[in-house]
Amino acid sequence: MNTEINCVKDYLCNNKTRFGILDNVPETEYLNITAQNVRFIATKQIRTSIPLPSVNGILNNCRGIINYPGVIDTSYASFRVTDAHEELVHCDTDKPGVRVTINGQIVVRSVPEKEGCPPTYIAIPVQVVDEVLYNFYSAENGSLVEFLKDELAYIDGSCMTVQLSCNIYKDTSGACPRYMARIRGNIVDKLWKRESIWVEGIRPYPYNALTFCDSFDTGCNFAEEADNEEDCGCNG
Repeated sequence: MNTEINCVKDYLCNNKTRFGILDNVPETEYLNITAQNVRFIATKQIRTSIPLPSVNGILNNCRGIINYPGVIDTSYASFRVTDAHEELVHCDTDKPGVRVTINGQIVVRSVPEKEGCPPTYIAIPVQVVDEVLYNFYSAENGSLVEFLKDELAYIDGSCMTVQLSCNIYKDTSGACPRYMARIRGNIVDKLWKRESIWVEGIRPYPYNALTFCDSFDTGCNFAEEADNEEDCGCNG
């Protein structure tokens, strides 16, 4: 048994209770698994600023007026993805690509002027990405894929990693000053093929254990919880 496997076994032995392992941790074995083996990778850097609706009607000659119940807190901002989608496009040409769309919500915090009232969190829907990716690189050697159309014949699907951060600032450079959401980060689009792979590893749970999987369609919606809070007189 190699050193890495020894380290893994020691780690599992030290965390048996935490990981719900009832029996002794077994020795390493060769396992044949079916996995989504990533063949090609494309990346896209995200550097965008999105104008937000104006605050408290102070810009009454500009579009997008929303009266927030308080003062916007520029020290707080959050971005959460609500939908991420990939699809093959231009497949009937010599230059196919993958269209990536990412929709989300910018969550801002409004601090009430009345003392003792909790802040209000407001979710503003936005689209961050809607682009076609053409340049994919081999996950095996890092080289650019010259004939993506030929390689797509062996691809079963794709997945995407989204890494985004958000902050709020006030832009006063124009005739109509407004709050902006600055979104930075990148996305990693991966094309994979479902393959049978032999690996060396440890199976900590017994052979007759049953495993069930599911996908989360939606996340926890704390914005709804904020909407259901009791009125403490902030709005009247």
